[in-house]
Amino acid sequence: MEGKDLTQGNLLKNMIKFCIPLLITNLLNSMYNIVDGIWVGRLVGDEGMAAITNCWPITLIPSSVLAAVTVTTSVMVAQRFSSNKEKIKEIITPIYIVSTLLGIITSLILIITSDMWLKILNTPEEILLISKQYLIIYMIGYVFYFLANTIVEGIRATGDSKTPMILLTTINVINIVLDPIFIWIGLGVSGAAVASMTAMIIGLIISLIYITRKSKLLKFNIKFVKLKKEFLKEFVKLGFPMVFAELSTIFTIMLEVYISNALGVVGSSSYGIVSKLQSFFYVIGTSIKSMITIVVAQFIGKKALESLRKVMKNGLKISLVPTIVIALFLILCSRWFCSIFTNSEEVIKMAIDYLSIVGIAFVLIPLSQLMMGYVLGVGNTRFAFVTLALASIAEIIILLGIENYYNQPLLALGLSILAWYIVDIVCCSGYYFIDKKKKCII
Repeated sequence: MEGKDLTQGNLLKNMIKFCIPLLITNLLNSMYNIVDGIWVGRLVGDEGMAAITNCWPITLIPSSVLAAVTVTTSVMVAQRFSSNKEKIKEIITPIYIVSTLLGIITSLILIITSDMWLKILNTPEEILLISKQYLIIYMIGYVFYFLANTIVEGIRATGDSKTPMILLTTINVINIVLDPIFIWIGLGVSGAAVASMTAMIIGLIISLIYITRKSKLLKFNIKFVKLKKEFLKEFVKLGFPMVFAELSTIFTIMLEVYISNALGVVGSSSYGIVSKLQSFFYVIGTSIKSMITIVVAQFIGKKALESLRKVMKNGLKISLVPTIVIALFLILCSRWFCSIFTNSEEVIKMAIDYLSIVGIAFVLIPLSQLMMGYVLGVGNTRFAFVTLALASIAEIIILLGIENYYNQPLLALGLSILAWYIVDIVCCSGYYFIDKKKKCII
């Protein structure tokens, strides 16, 4: 049978088996981001690290659109998979078409407006040109990544997390191997972007070959090319709130980069190093969120609402391990992690000082993503938007308040990010308990 119905059999075992490949995939993806930073930091220097740090929040804009597409794909495919698999064929081709169009439009807009975004972020003059070059090349590649990631998410929504692990690992390995090669031949920071673009193109080709040969449910079918009104209504209902939700979060990240740039290249580089660690921890939480989203969606599709409480209990058990790992890593390995990116003691010291404040927030990441996974799994992306918007507002108020009144950028960044996670957890937890009573999930 194509895929796996996660509602059948031992639930905890199914969730763990599904989550492990997800975790490996996301950790390898994060490892690529870290290795990319190491190559740039070591081979190009602190200016190179600062350049990709300034491009990072801008690349999150298309990521927000892609996140909306992948969440929508997960929910639409997973709910149909546990109820009527054949209906997946009717929606998957339109999803591919919309994903491709959104990828082209988003990337083109960002390429055209790249100067504006870099100036908004207060990018230091000495890294403005190399930042723009990196951003343009990266965004060309991202057009291909849009469709590749949508295909991968469709496979994952059918309960198969192993195949996506193989596909995405291939992309990351290609990227890691090509990074130093393109940097060494004289392309500098742009070489890292060329490596990413090449890997994204190859990844799409491999993904298309896989669904064409191996998947009857997920392959492109010209019979269903037409974008029907019912499909568009469901897609927009699920996807649009997620775009705005992600954009509200990205706005706060841009503000974080802006504040860190006030400390110059050293501040920008320090913030970039800690952000690499945050992204590493975040993918652990993202693995839990993706698992919960798909498992909840499959139970919703089967209308087995009485099982959702058990899903969340198992999710809490699974999230306990990464929470402990994150806490221990922060206590024991902070200096080592910062030192692998740079030899500058000034940058390392500033990064450790910042990490000592923001580290508390990082420990909350698995719980935050677990609760958000429930909200997304039931398909209430509008509530997800409200939650992330409120969390972003809380972060902005605290960030600007501390920075303006006390002029302490690191303290402002650390406490405001902590506030973001607290608001997120409170809102999603409140939704779960209210929703539980409404659905009689006992």
